[in-house]
Amino acid sequence: MMDMAALRGQHEQISLTARQLAQATSDMATPQSVAALRWSLARQLIAHLALEDRILYPAMQRAPDLAARKTAAQLQNETGALADRFTRYMADWSDDRIAREWSAFCAETRLILAALAERVDRENRTLYPLADQQRRPTPPVARAS
Repeated sequence: MMDMAALRGQHEQISLTARQLAQATSDMATPQSVAALRWSLARQLIAHLALEDRILYPAMQRAPDLAARKTAAQLQNETGALADRFTRYMADWSDDRIAREWSAFCAETRLILAALAERVDRENRTLYPLADQQRRPTPPVARAS
């Protein structure tokens, strides 16, 4: 199973960078001011989602607890397309296009950041506590003497 503290730390860093990018797009900053934030978020997010989607979710779907397996499968089904969506977003919005279509870029950025915030929140509230439970040894059952 994954190092859950490391995943939680990545969530915190991703959320911080996402908030900075959201602020930059809402402050009517210049397109040049968002480039570094966008690429920083992309690096953080792609590495993090690769760990979750390739290691954590499959491990959770093999968990002995049926409820944990169902919850992981449901959450992955509902939020799993985020990696592909974010990759398309990065490819679709070149620096030149951002400069030409700043308001459209800001609107799409807000949508993708909202989807990202929802995934992080749901994983923090639901998936990560379940993963923590799967890592704990099951206490022995008391036997009658």
